[in-house]
Amino acid sequence: MNTLDITRTIDIHAPAKKVWAALTDPALITQWFGDTAEFIAEPGAKGEFGWVDHGGSFRILVEHVEEPTTLVYRWAREFDVDPVAGNSTLVRFDLEEIAQGTRLTVIETGFEELADPQGAHDGNATGWRNELGELVEFLESAEAAPA
Repeated sequence: MNTLDITRTIDIHAPAKKVWAALTDPALITQWFGDTAEFIAEPGAKGEFGWVDHGGSFRILVEHVEEPTTLVYRWAREFDVDPVAGNSTLVRFDLEEIAQGTRLTVIETGFEELADPQGAHDGNATGWRNELGELVEFLESAEAAPA
């Protein structure tokens, strides 16, 4: 593991099916992760996540899917460019059923290939802390659709 990798593990009081839906359904993704989402959970699918505050959309390429346990996509660091080695990172979500619900582990790698590795890492480390907090809040609220 590279020292610039980001790893976050959280426990969510919700079934894995519900967590998976929040990671893969564009209507649910926008409840916790960005303002817009185009996403299909299929290897090779292209999509994007947009944030109004950041002024644009970040494109993604889905690399691996094992529903409902593993999702991997590459996402571009810059707005409106296709993600390729050197301008993107790889994000992996692993879901594990636990007695209280679901344990979600997020691992983001590839920062060392970026123009500003430490800056990108630090920004995304803070981002994941905030976004995963919003995911837990959303999934554990009455607003999230039942599984």
